[in-house]
Amino acid sequence: MLRTLPAALALCLFASAAPATLTIQINYSGDPQFQPFFASAATLWQTLLVGYQGGDSQNVVISANLAPNDGVGGILGSAGPTFGRTSLAGFVITTQGVMNFDSADAANLVSSSLFDDVVMHEMAHVLGFGTLWNFNSVYINGTGDFTGPNATARWQSEFGQTGFPKVELGGGAGTANGHWNEVDGDGGPTGILGPDGDLRNELMTGWIGGATFISDMTIASFVDIGFLGSLSAIPEASSFLAMGLVFAGLAAKRRCEWR
Repeated sequence: MLRTLPAALALCLFASAAPATLTIQINYSGDPQFQPFFASAATLWQTLLVGYQGGDSQNVVISANLAPNDGVGGILGSAGPTFGRTSLAGFVITTQGVMNFDSADAANLVSSSLFDDVVMHEMAHVLGFGTLWNFNSVYINGTGDFTGPNATARWQSEFGQTGFPKVELGGGAGTANGHWNEVDGDGGPTGILGPDGDLRNELMTGWIGGATFISDMTIASFVDIGFLGSLSAIPEASSFLAMGLVFAGLAAKRRCEWR
């Protein structure tokens, strides 16, 4: 979940010859003018996450809804997996998920060139970022340390840090334990710098307020939960126009807020 405040509004696996594919199917309901943002986000994630380890393939069906919620500001959206299964490589992966967005915020986000970022962010939660970490043994709630080896390697090489990537522990239940750590409420720079800027502007932190970027670390974290990642496809900046396991009640939805 990304939050909104009332102020304004080297270990990564690459695609192999195995026919492993990720296909994202969007079942959208809401104002049709916003539908292209969902199609664009699906295309980009399919470019960045080119398949699954072990030669698996999966069609992920996402129900996306745009409807009134809590008015302008506040919760922009929420998302998470609803069904999943164990992959051939032994990872828990999503088969179905939901994305809900507040229609009161959509137009403002589009005019601010941020709606695409919000959709990208929430779609990442459906695919497992912050929602399937526990199931895949790369994170224990409350520890603040993401222990997947691929993301850890990028945390150290891309951001010049030691130890494990830090996970957000503030911001409430929908934000804590499911995002990269930043100053709560986007209260200022983190001082953790990578090639694309301060970590506060990474797509998968808990608050959004300006142009974002997708780090190698984020793609590497998906490798840690069973995907094949394509680091060469990462955009420079934002504006991207057991079998049958049931996740309902298990994999938490993540909300999106504005900073």
